[in-house]
This record gives sequence, structure tokens and C-alpha cells, in this order.
Amino acid sequence: MNITKEVNIKKINKELQEDTLDIIIEEVSLEIFVNHEFYATLMCTPIEVKELAVGFLFSEGVITSTGSIESIEEKYENRVCIILDHEITVDPSSARAITSGCGKGSIHVISLEECSINFIESNCKYAIVNILELMGEFNSKSELFKQTGGVHSCCICSYNNILLFSEDIGRHNALDKVLGKALLSNMDLKDKLIMTTGRISSDIVVKVSKAGIPIIVSHSAPTSLALSIAKAANITIIGFARGSRMNIYCKKYRIF
Repeated sequence: MNITKEVNIKKINKELQEDTLDIIIEEVSLEIFVNHEFYATLMCTPIEVKELAVGFLFSEGVITSTGSIESIEEKYENRVCIILDHEITVDPSSARAITSGCGKGSIHVISLEECSINFIESNCKYAIVNILELMGEFNSKSELFKQTGGVHSCCICSYNNILLFSEDIGRHNALDKVLGKALLSNMDLKDKLIMTTGRISSDIVVKVSKAGIPIIVSHSAPTSLALSIAKAANITIIGFARGSRMNIYCKKYRIF
């Protein structure tokens, strides 16, 4: 499936008007089935959909590792079917977000209400200079953003390297994709850092806490609830990491 398409537009720049072509990002509905039962629909960019499904189910608490997955199959262009080694109960009345928008992420509202977070034990340390260098590399990595301006990106880093990178129209989806990749590769995340192009909201922190990642970095801002959850989970939050500056909001002891 194509992930971009060309559209006819009229470009206006001061007095100059021009009929031309523009490249925009595709948005599709992805149906996730678990044990042959419909579980959720996500609006997403149609790449890395298996990884998205795995990361989403992990964020939802349906799986805690890939060890419980017996098979993953992408069917048609918009459906991923996952078979688990255990049964799950799907509550049709549960409040499940299905859009890619900023108001609701791909996580059950009940997960936020219960605030089911993990306390991160990691005492890893990251140098300011390394974080800013990684952010500079991260910001220039997305070819889809350069083409369309319409995607968010997320990456998992070691002290001086970007290890995994994903992008999607939704910042929650981009995070679920990169977490899905990490799970499928059995990556140890206790000393890793995660970067996102989107704001750091409460649901982002809940997802990261479940993965056991101790540091979140964004070139955008955190919310008040995100900081409250991060403090409880012992997660370092860094916002406005741009150029030669950053704001460290909590758990500053990991940054030097």
C-alpha cells in the first residue's frame, strides 16, 4: 500500500499563485483482531503495521512480552490478526480510542484512570551533549516528514546511537510501533532513552513506563499530568530539546 499520494493544489505565496502538485501522507484504518475476535481499529500510516499492533497490545496490557504471541499475520491491506497463547476478554463498552488525533491516544481510557504504571529502577546516566546530538540526528531522520510535513516520529536510543526509528500520522502510533519493534527484537530497554516529536502527555508516559524506559525526550512540551505520572514512575522528562538547549522537568539525576 502506498504511504503517500500526490494531490493537485493551488500554492499561494504573497501575490504569487501557482497550480502544482503536493505530496500528502496516507491515513488508513487498521483493524486489529486478537484470537480471531475484533479488538480495535487504529487510524494510522500503513507501514510497520505488525509492529504497531504488537506495541498497541503491549500498551493496552493485553501482552507483557512477545512470548505469549503464537502468530502474527497481516491480512489484506488493513487487518492484522494476532493469536495468543491465552484467552482475553474484550469489553465492547470499554472506552477505546481509535483516532490518530491529539485528544485521544491508542490506549484505553481506563488505563489512565487506573494509572497502571511501573516504577523504573534504572540509574543510567546520559550526557547533555549526547542527548542534543541524538536529537539533532533524530530531527533530520524522517524522510516522510520532509516530503509531507504530516507525520510524527519516535526512536529508541542508546547513549550515542539511534537504535530503532518509526513514524506515523499519530504520535501514539509512532511510539507503539517503535515499542513493538523493541519487543519483537527482545531489546533490553532499562538503560535506553526514547525520543518523540510530539508533546509528552500522560498516556505517552504510561506507555513508556510499561516498557521500562527511564528517559523521555521531546522537542515539545510535557503536560502537568504527564509530569505527575513520570515522578511516580521515576522517569526523567526532558522537553524543548532543540539546538543547544533543553528543559529537564523531573528526575534530573540521570542527566549530566
